[in-house]
Amino acid sequence: MVNEINIRISGQNGDGIFSSGETLAKICSRSGLVVHGSRSYQSIIRGGHVSYSVRAANHEVRAPADYIDVLIALRGDSFLVDVPLMMKSGGIVLFDSKGSRIKNTDAPDGVILVDMPASEIASRFSDLKIMMNTVLVGASIALYNLDLSIFTDLLAHTFVNKSAEVISTNISAAEAGYKWAKENVKLIEHDITFTTGTETIFLGGNEALALGMLNSGLQSFAYYPMTPATPVGLWLSKYGPMSGCTVKQMEDEINVANYAVGAGYAGARSACATSGGGFALMTEAIGFAAMIEAPVVFIEVARGGPSTGLPTKTEQGDLNQLFGASQGDFPRAIIAQTGVKDGFYLGHEALNIAEKYQIPVLIASDLYMGEHFETLEDLDFDKIPIERGKLIMDTIPEDQRPYKRYIDTEDGISPRTIPGVEGGQHDAGSDEHDEFGNLVSDRRSGYPEAIEVRIQQMKKRMKKMDYLLKELPAPQVEGASADEAKILVVGWGSTLDTIREARSQLEKEGVKTAQLHIKYVLPFHADEVKEILNTYNDKGVKILMVEANFTGQMARYIRAETSFEIKEKYLRYEGENMLPREVLAAMKEVL
Repeated sequence: MVNEINIRISGQNGDGIFSSGETLAKICSRSGLVVHGSRSYQSIIRGGHVSYSVRAANHEVRAPADYIDVLIALRGDSFLVDVPLMMKSGGIVLFDSKGSRIKNTDAPDGVILVDMPASEIASRFSDLKIMMNTVLVGASIALYNLDLSIFTDLLAHTFVNKSAEVISTNISAAEAGYKWAKENVKLIEHDITFTTGTETIFLGGNEALALGMLNSGLQSFAYYPMTPATPVGLWLSKYGPMSGCTVKQMEDEINVANYAVGAGYAGARSACATSGGGFALMTEAIGFAAMIEAPVVFIEVARGGPSTGLPTKTEQGDLNQLFGASQGDFPRAIIAQTGVKDGFYLGHEALNIAEKYQIPVLIASDLYMGEHFETLEDLDFDKIPIERGKLIMDTIPEDQRPYKRYIDTEDGISPRTIPGVEGGQHDAGSDEHDEFGNLVSDRRSGYPEAIEVRIQQMKKRMKKMDYLLKELPAPQVEGASADEAKILVVGWGSTLDTIREARSQLEKEGVKTAQLHIKYVLPFHADEVKEILNTYNDKGVKILMVEANFTGQMARYIRAETSFEIKEKYLRYEGENMLPREVLAAMKEVL
């Protein structure tokens, strides 16, 4: 008896894996279930092993499944990758040995192999080989006794712009696959309840950021396609113009960054997105934004590095690069996206922080975070109001002329204006400058008055960090107190829900656990984090750091900021999605 649906379809690029996987996810979503979808793919257009995994249940599912119960195997490589790593006794593999030319079907003991004549069934309705996918998807949902009509309605919607014959053919293939499985395979016993009429959004982490920014008044977005950040730009290219957002695909990441900074300086709510390699090219512009105090958001969706590395695999390996962006000391925020829903609100928050404090905001994400999908029911589109900070859009009063763009203030934030506002003329150069924007670095650097300007402007800019830190919520411990917990797991960014599920599994075994998760990376709540770690450590609680990189970049950062060294670490860097069972095993090993 199972209480979840766990299906994966796998094959190669060009087999229609993602469209079939998304269809399975939508069937589950429209059946009233909470859904988690994730995809794995290669960096070639055709070929290579790819998959789409769907996890669905009546309860919350916000992490990848530990094991797959039903695998639709379209290629022989499924038996090399998915079957041995993700299946255990009782799992079912649907495949077509003849239609897919699969010969080697080695599987762990107890895995049920169902050699289904899917291509033969599909050939009754169409000569297109991809029709076999529709047959197999129909068979897979039959195993859970899902409502076939939801699938057929989806097909009708998917092919609404095609002919009636195309719709009818696909529906017939789905019905035939469903019927064959009902008649030839022992169905899966489960206690999952299906309902209809539930209103949900099925959204990815990248798309959630895009939707949040658009809802928060995003006016300018620039990008150059780079996996896995491209979906942010693609989504905004489609929906941005509907809300007055100009979206530009530039010729390279250097132009992306400068365009985004220029748009922010000109008064637009501005953002851009890239991955690690592209971000490396953007860093000079980030420092420029800080120097001229232009608000802009940079989204960095990490993948395996260094260099081109693992272009289509996940890693939390770019944290050091975010810290080292540009040269010198300057104010900026680094915020780690912790979930799909969190991404929606973070899109609002990042734009507000950028404009309120007139700084670059760097959002740390990764491939898993950006490219997995979840059902979301209760997004609040009015929760976070738009805050534009000290923005002067009217004429500068006579008594404030000549306009001091970089005037020192208590919080370090100077009133800003945009080009074209009467009386607001000023220089915005990348060199150090005085309150008016006049450069002091070309002819006067080293002179006493220039030294004083440098000191004053550096202090002015950096004051922003103190005020921003006070505004940001400090991290809180989730779970058992230091008197009860046996282990405290520390993580950041995309590992939040995977750690939560691993903790839940350990709690069921009677072990009390706690979790400290970092979202606001810079500025950092060093005092609060230090107190938490010392409190749990003094009580004899085991402390484990979990992150997806080789060197434990967040653990090193915490040590640098708090002097507390987390000695026990579970580090992943091979590029695959971190699973709850793997974190659970690490927790048990530490205990």
